[in-house]
Amino acid sequence: MSNEPEYIQRMRRVREEREKKSAASAPPRADGADLNVQEREALRWAREIGGTDLRSVKNLPGSKYAVVFRVSSASGTKFVSIEGLPNREALVERVRPGGSMGEEVIGAYEVKGGRPVTITVEDSELKLVMGSPRPGANPLSPAQMLRKAAAEAATMAKTRTSDRERGGGGGGRR
Repeated sequence: MSNEPEYIQRMRRVREEREKKSAASAPPRADGADLNVQEREALRWAREIGGTDLRSVKNLPGSKYAVVFRVSSASGTKFVSIEGLPNREALVERVRPGGSMGEEVIGAYEVKGGRPVTITVEDSELKLVMGSPRPGANPLSPAQMLRKAAAEAATMAKTRTSDRERGGGGGGRR
């Protein structure tokens, strides 16, 4: 036990709890240091399609989908914002036409799969079409790379034709 009075101990506990809450709910850093590989790739994708003027990043850590918007500010200038969404239903609800004022949907992205999502409206029905995965969105661990290389080497060894079958080999000068 410490020699501090009880009220000081309680004040310290309350301050520590507040610091834990603020650290947990802190927005992601601009450099993406607190994001995982897939989330950093989503930020890179957002900067590619929206330009480098990406000002706002909301709810990206732990999200399954991300949406990039062009938003008009009060001064009339436009900037790009990315928002993370937890599931497909939230994505459909967020990009629904006429659902937001002053926002233009630039694109959507599946964070975990690393695939851009194409949004189309046909006969007042919203359709989401998943694109092909971006290179580098789901990197392999070194162990997975070794297993993949070993499997490719095994299939190449089975399908490789020998020198005799190709009509060459061993026919040099004597």
